[in-house]
Amino acid sequence: MSKPDLDFSNEYARNARLKPALLMALPVGLLAAGFGLKSSVMLGVVFGPLAAAGFTYLLAHLTRDFGVRKQVELFQSWGGMPSITKLRHRDTSLNQYTRARYHVKAAELLGRPMPTALEEEADPGAADSLYEAYSNVLLERTRDTKAFRLLFEELVSYGFRRNLLGMKTLGLWLCFLCTVLEAGLLVRAFRITGDIEVSNAVFVGLDVFLLICWWFVITPDWVRRAAEAYAERLLASSESFASGVRSGPTNPTRSPKASASQGIEKKRAAKR
Repeated sequence: MSKPDLDFSNEYARNARLKPALLMALPVGLLAAGFGLKSSVMLGVVFGPLAAAGFTYLLAHLTRDFGVRKQVELFQSWGGMPSITKLRHRDTSLNQYTRARYHVKAAELLGRPMPTALEEEADPGAADSLYEAYSNVLLERTRDTKAFRLLFEELVSYGFRRNLLGMKTLGLWLCFLCTVLEAGLLVRAFRITGDIEVSNAVFVGLDVFLLICWWFVITPDWVRRAAEAYAERLLASSESFASGVRSGPTNPTRSPKASASQGIEKKRAAKR
């Protein structure tokens, strides 16, 4: 991506980092509204300076940190990064012929053959190093978000889910406490007036809905589906690449012109 990662004009930063943070903070806003902070002037007075002071920027940073820490745990539990595991011969999530085609393309782009099934079994670490190198090449070659729009959308989806999962514990507790307090306000108003305040009832309903989402929807499996979709799209993007420069040592054949020019230089040096 050409813009800084946490610049909110950046689509990824807005959707994958800031929005998860705002979703986590939403119950607090509903609770504030339940306490009577419904005036747009009041909200402007409170949140305007916070935004100007970089509060949303801080939220995005914290969201990213939570997500990255959770990602390390997820990759360990999954046996590795999906874009690496899908290249393993022992992986069954990809069709074997599709994987073979990706291995051919990887050999072209890296300039060295991919390990066979026996070589991978004998030295899994070395095989994974090659798969990771190929994954890194693909990451570098797909940074144009316009040319690889579908891939970018899968990346945003994965980042959004990963960061929400990273904040799950905090989000659950915050949502639970706000739900209890909001329900208390609803009961208190009913005891005083004998009527149910519609706005507070709606707020409680939203809090409960968010609580259910945090508990049942935002799970490692939910994140894994997005991670695998992104990995498959990333590997598929290799079909549009031409062969790269070989990374290993090569012995290029010298052109006659180059050999002749070098011979002339040697003769000149000998006469000096």
